[in-house]
Amino acid sequence: MKHDVYAIAFIPAKTDSTRLLKKNLQVINGKTLLEHSLDYASNSDYIKDIIVSTESEEVKKICDSHPSHILVYDRPEHLLKDAEVADVYVDIFQNQFLKHGEWRIPQMATHVVSIQPDHPDRTNHVDDMLNYFVDNTYDDLVTVDSNGTRNGSIRITKAQYVKDGTMSRRVGSMLDDCTNVHSEEDLKQAERNIQNG
Repeated sequence: MKHDVYAIAFIPAKTDSTRLLKKNLQVINGKTLLEHSLDYASNSDYIKDIIVSTESEEVKKICDSHPSHILVYDRPEHLLKDAEVADVYVDIFQNQFLKHGEWRIPQMATHVVSIQPDHPDRTNHVDDMLNYFVDNTYDDLVTVDSNGTRNGSIRITKAQYVKDGTMSRRVGSMLDDCTNVHSEEDLKQAERNIQNG
């Protein structure tokens, strides 16, 4: 079922990474990690605008040559290095949109999809994730790996929390492979788990 969603994608694409030099510009399967993220966002029916935050001229050139329309905003220096990425998104709403005379997106956006470039092999389609988000009436959704550890690939947040600056900063997750009891069989499974230690 298609929902009434106006999503915007934020792609943080700084190039001052320390462990892997210019990580977001590394090439895999013929495309930079940034291009994989741009393609991922462009393949959505819900995402209406793609915004890239960067300090890099190389990133800007890639965005200019991409077939999708992409807004590129300069990343302030205080939001480089190890700055919390949620602060980058709040800065876009509270400062960058105003600075660039963008009034449409802040008024229209219902959801913010954060797409980290350093996860080029995503397994979930972004529209399926947005449907799941809406169907379950979430305020915030993060992707986790098979161990239950937050991996930063995708984060979906209601746009209002980003606009207000109330978006959670340090969200984590932890795997607890316990039984969620809804039926007699679930109850029996939980009992078996307890007996088996």
